[in-house]
Amino acid sequence: MLMARKVNALLLGLTGLLIALGAFGHSFMGRKALDAGLARVALDAHTDKLIYLVWYFCGGCMLVFGLLVIAGAWRAWRGENRGLGVAGLIGIFYLIVGVLSLAYMHEPFWSIFVILGGLTLIFSFTLRKA
Repeated sequence: MLMARKVNALLLGLTGLLIALGAFGHSFMGRKALDAGLARVALDAHTDKLIYLVWYFCGGCMLVFGLLVIAGAWRAWRGENRGLGVAGLIGIFYLIVGVLSLAYMHEPFWSIFVILGGLTLIFSFTLRKA
C-alpha cells in the first residue's frame, strides 16, 4: 500500500511538472502565434499592452498551478494529505477549461488540458483515499 502511494505521488508530481512546464510553452512558444495574430489587426497601444499582460499572467498562473500540484505531491510522498485538495481544485479547473475549450474551438490542442486535469484529479483523489 505504501508503494502504491509513492507511485501515485510520483505520478501526481510529474503531472504537476507538465503543468508548470506548460507555462513556458504558453509564454514563449505561444507568443509567436499571438504576435502573428495581432500583427494583422489595428489595436490601440493600451489594448495591445493589456493583451500581452494578460498573456504572461496566464503563463504565470500555469507555473504556480504546477508548483502547487508538485507541493501537494511532495506532501503526499511524505504521507500527508495537505495540499491534495488544492491539487484537486486545479485538476477540476484544467478539466473544465479543457472540455469547454475543446467543445468551443474544436481543436485537439485543448485535449492537453483535459488529460492533465483528469490525471491531476485521479492521482489526488486516489492519494486522499489511500
